[in-house]
Amino acid sequence: MEKQIYTYLERPRVAGLLAEAVKSPLVTVCGGTGYGKTRAVSDFLQNGDADTAWIQLSGRDNLPSRFWESYRQAFSPFDKSVTQQLAKIGFPKTEDDFETYFIALDEWFSSGKKSVVVFDDLHLIRSGEILRFIEKRATTLVYPNSTVILISRTEPDINIVGMLSGGLAVNISEDELRFTEGECAEYLRLLGLTLSTEALADIYRDTEGWAFALNLVGHALEKMPNQVSAARAAMRLNICKLIENGAFMVISEKLRRLLVRISLLDHLSVDLVQIIAADEALAAELESVSAYIRRDVYSNTYRIHHLTLDYLREKRDILTEEEKRGAYSAAARWCEENGCLADAVSYYEKAGEYERLVRAVYDRAQQLPAKTARFLLEVFENAPPAEVSHIVHFTEMHLKLKMSAGLFSEADESAGRYLEYCTALPQTAFTDRVLSGIYSAMGGLRFLTAPDTDRYDFDTYIAKQGEYYSKSPYEAAGAAAIGYVGPWLSMVGTDRKGAMEEYLGALTRAAAHAGGVGGAGPMCGMSGLEELARGELLFYKDEVKEAERCVMRALSAARERNQYDIRNRALFYLIRIGFAQGNFAKIGQALKELEAQLGEKDYAIRYTSYDIVMGRYYLMMDLPENIAAWLKLDFEPGTLTGFMERFGNTVKARYYYAAKQYHLLLAFLESGHGREPILLGRIEAKALEAVCLYQIKNRDAALIALSEAYEMARSNDLTLPFIELGRDMRTLAASALRDKGRGIPRAWLEAIGKKSSTYAKRRAVIRSEYRKANNLGGDVRLSDRETEILIDLCHGLSRSEIAAGHDLSINTVKLIVNMVYTKLGADSLADVVRIAAERQLI
Repeated sequence: MEKQIYTYLERPRVAGLLAEAVKSPLVTVCGGTGYGKTRAVSDFLQNGDADTAWIQLSGRDNLPSRFWESYRQAFSPFDKSVTQQLAKIGFPKTEDDFETYFIALDEWFSSGKKSVVVFDDLHLIRSGEILRFIEKRATTLVYPNSTVILISRTEPDINIVGMLSGGLAVNISEDELRFTEGECAEYLRLLGLTLSTEALADIYRDTEGWAFALNLVGHALEKMPNQVSAARAAMRLNICKLIENGAFMVISEKLRRLLVRISLLDHLSVDLVQIIAADEALAAELESVSAYIRRDVYSNTYRIHHLTLDYLREKRDILTEEEKRGAYSAAARWCEENGCLADAVSYYEKAGEYERLVRAVYDRAQQLPAKTARFLLEVFENAPPAEVSHIVHFTEMHLKLKMSAGLFSEADESAGRYLEYCTALPQTAFTDRVLSGIYSAMGGLRFLTAPDTDRYDFDTYIAKQGEYYSKSPYEAAGAAAIGYVGPWLSMVGTDRKGAMEEYLGALTRAAAHAGGVGGAGPMCGMSGLEELARGELLFYKDEVKEAERCVMRALSAARERNQYDIRNRALFYLIRIGFAQGNFAKIGQALKELEAQLGEKDYAIRYTSYDIVMGRYYLMMDLPENIAAWLKLDFEPGTLTGFMERFGNTVKARYYYAAKQYHLLLAFLESGHGREPILLGRIEAKALEAVCLYQIKNRDAALIALSEAYEMARSNDLTLPFIELGRDMRTLAASALRDKGRGIPRAWLEAIGKKSSTYAKRRAVIRSEYRKANNLGGDVRLSDRETEILIDLCHGLSRSEIAAGHDLSINTVKLIVNMVYTKLGADSLADVVRIAAERQLI
């Protein structure tokens, strides 16, 4: 007797899934042909004691009378009276009919015994009347001990959203029905086969747990043991024959060609497939091959087993080149519209649409992750010269991709060669625009490398960009001067006195040159950049009022010229200024405008920028749990100066500190990836490292780090990186004072201590106003002991007096006091007294 694939009850995982699922009123079991849907449910129910009405559907059941006969006969094995009642009622068509039906079955379903009604092969039903009945049966007649199971190759065409959202329905997909690698090995062992780990891995990779394919391999290996390659080949051949004879040759020519076209693609979005089909009726005809191509309503995609894809791809010769290019082109545009840049470029390359390819990269090349940039760079460098020599932006984008990939030396060398070649050509509008793009890239390159080179001559390249740009009639869109903004505006890496001013001078000149370059595009020009950089420097010098004036001027200019990134960073500084001033209303205004930026569809990185700024805001508000989930993950290694990933790392560092993950934070700060080339960032990182070391009781190392941070900041009098650390910096400065400063002037430490304390108090006021505004005042719960200590603090008792009064050690009292401060969000005793009074805690 031929062995069959072993029952699903011998797979505890699947049996467990079904056992849990049938506790719900509704279960859907969906998957392509050969995934064992029916076998899994049948084996499970046969092993139980539930009364089961199994309706095996067919195409003929689209007639209501035929369906009703099948439905009522399913109840006959265990309750003839139900069968008779259903015969009298007939197929329900009106609401009154349904009510009669519900009343008739109420007694049986509410009897207390477990009952299951199975509709198998539901995908064969197209009749709206019958689907309406099944929907009502599944979603209206709900009893604690009754379950409806719908088995289908496609997602049932009935409305069960309410059941799913209410937790009353469970979906078991083909992903759950697939054999796991361990289950595959166990099945083959039961067939008496002994295979190597490598052979098992190959078989699993081929079948992907598809029961039908695994069964074919198993039977082939029984006939030719130890010939794994031959068995796998036989399995593929049999599947190809099945698809060929059972589907491909019996469908329409149009559908065959559609299937082969979509097999060329990695993206099988339902929307994209409908675009390629360009015919609603043809797209609908896909349902006829649901045995091999299943629509997943949860992801809105079509799912095709790779063996089916392999078969279809072998048929690509039936397509014309025009059909292939059309499919690639449609996929490229869909991917571009849906933010899948790398895939869009890959499809444009296959379609031979290099003009659109370059367009897709335009304006994004300067803020791409290095891996993505390297992939795109390979596409650019493999492009046939005849296809790209006429594309005006190709050269510029090629250089900017090298910059995004971190290949600065290569970008510089390539720019030199391009420049030499183009200047030797006859002057035309085309060559002028190409030269403008080359100088734009060179200016950006000098800007990005300024922290390492300490050279601030990028403005001369921007001037040349403007000179050539003004001669060319080509469109303005995207002709960026320096069109990106990283964590800091001041691209200065040295603490050399005067370097900041040199940089600001170059930036001012560059902004003047760029004034006529690039129109008002979202990433073009430099409107507001120089004022924002000036405001940033003043802010870090703790000249907050002057900083605010500059930032407001930058914000106004950025609004006028749609400079989204500059506007985002201006709002970021206004939020920080609001905290430094203790101005809750000012912060609120900035937050409103920041949120409004999410509606700017031309701002490609708006969500990332929003998450980062809001992350820093929530951390300053002591609400680390509110920051975006991705900012709680590992640091991004090897990110380039001025890139969003590096900006994100600055927030992650503060999150790790707030979460008390000090050792992980120190490991990052001390690694090569954590070393910031920009001076402002380096000071912030070193100051954060100092307080972090102090938190883990490494006082000596903390004071050394503080001294190093001071030396970096001294020549430019940069104090805000220390002040913004609030109470923790105040404590560290006091510790340094007790140790005679460790080389840091006493006056500086005293000033930092006082300003940090003031900043902490202002933050506490803002947090208090936030809690009031959001009705969060009642969240604080103090233990009896904490309440006792709080009362003593408010009465002015010292730590030693409190310890003596409660017979506690001084260290225990300090621990409890710290807990009280933390729970109240207080930074000083004055805060404790005020907050305790406001919340009536004493």
